[in-house]
Amino acid sequence: MAETLPTRDTPLARLVQRGPIAVFLVGTFVWAWALWGYWVVAMPADGLVVTAPFVLCAVIGGFAPSLAAILTSWLIGGRHQVAHLLGGILRFRAPPLHYAAALGIVPGTALLGTVLLPIFVGPLKPADPSVMALAVIWPLLAALGEEFGWRGFLFPKLIHRFGLVGSALIVGVIWGVWHLPADYIGLKGYGSLFVLAFLVNGPLVLTAHALIMAWLWRRTGANFFMMVLYHWSITASAMLFPTAGGQDAWGIGAAALSAGLFWVLAIGLWVNEARHLRPAASRT
Repeated sequence: MAETLPTRDTPLARLVQRGPIAVFLVGTFVWAWALWGYWVVAMPADGLVVTAPFVLCAVIGGFAPSLAAILTSWLIGGRHQVAHLLGGILRFRAPPLHYAAALGIVPGTALLGTVLLPIFVGPLKPADPSVMALAVIWPLLAALGEEFGWRGFLFPKLIHRFGLVGSALIVGVIWGVWHLPADYIGLKGYGSLFVLAFLVNGPLVLTAHALIMAWLWRRTGANFFMMVLYHWSITASAMLFPTAGGQDAWGIGAAALSAGLFWVLAIGLWVNEARHLRPAASRT
């Protein structure tokens, strides 16, 4: 039986309880987009320049989903709701296979991509050294800054209405669109191809990741810590693995190849999951 958490009985709490998802989304988008908006204009047109002020704004803005989830939970039920939200990170005991899946799916697929990119796109290019220098801490900040919002707050609230797959598709699209200002800063060099580059590098690939994470959620018994590890692997792999092409059509092709691999994996995992579910349903 699901745990029933206490809620506040105040006018503001009752208002938030009517639309907690809307409150969460408004907080998530307004906080991040306000901080990132300056850099949309200030960043040079020819690409990303990493400076201390930019990194600070990127990190603080990147915490918007988790901060919005914490605030919304507090408005609904005070410290009990917040403790329940944050407590998911402490559930780190899991079989080694779960850890292998959470940490190995993304780099394993990215490694396959590095094999296919020279065949279908062109020569490999190493990751940007200025970005690689942040690879020690940035993936952890990204995972903690976002996952309490996406998989800790939003995803569970959607499951009962839309199911695992439907909820994953919704979260994936929102997750990708939320990155729009940040992606514009990094991808504005694509010029007239920016919209296509954004769709491939944002909503398209992140929705595939959301589906894989929903599968992992089911397989690990809704283990939130596994979600954080998987998100960490997404960011770390994106920063460390080589790619191909540049900010041109070939670069979009390289991103599309990577996204396609994750979509094939996501569909394969859920097709296989459905095959296991049908016999169980028949027996029931």
